[in-house]
Amino acid sequence: MSAPAIRRRVELPVKLLPLLTERHRYRVLYGGRGSAKSWSVARALVAKAAAEPIRVLCARETQRSIAESVHRLLRDQITLLGLDAAFEVQETRIIGRNGSEFAFAGIRQQGVANLKSFEGVDICWVEEAQVVTKRSWDILLPTIRKPGSEIWLTLNPELDSDETYERFVLHPPPDAWVAEVNYHDNPWFPAELESERLHMKSRDPISYENIWEGKPRAAVE
Repeated sequence: MSAPAIRRRVELPVKLLPLLTERHRYRVLYGGRGSAKSWSVARALVAKAAAEPIRVLCARETQRSIAESVHRLLRDQITLLGLDAAFEVQETRIIGRNGSEFAFAGIRQQGVANLKSFEGVDICWVEEAQVVTKRSWDILLPTIRKPGSEIWLTLNPELDSDETYERFVLHPPPDAWVAEVNYHDNPWFPAELESERLHMKSRDPISYENIWEGKPRAAVE
């Protein structure tokens, strides 16, 4: 059964349109709160999975339950794009009628042996990537080995010495598309968050730079 056409145009922030138009081994989206990074990645992946059969692993450092994953975010995007008939949303997986699949896993819980079952994924999305450790990256990256496979990261930087920030933002690997995305890049930034942003900017400008502008804190702090 072929997937139905997307009911309306797939809209993303302009800065994130390359999610739909370009191919890279690594896509690194980093920045502060309210930037629509995760929302945009979920929307782009759903659109891709509706258009062609792909296998997607949604990973994070730890995942004690499916509630800690991006399962709900993907489900919401499926509905917003009018694609409920194109997917079967199960408790721990999302299956496309065209053969696409979304799986969810915590890197630390899986270990080397279990992660090998994901060797055939087309795209691995690592959410909350700022907390992923060196050991986890060293386990995960060689696992995503299918020809043409991609690794997408979304992160809100914490420390400038964190493994993920150093590895993918300060010293990105070859064929990496790195985009800093903040609230002002989000055309749907809500008034409620704007009020919170301005309040923190006046009350705690140092934390504001980290939380809203996506600037990492210095490790010495």
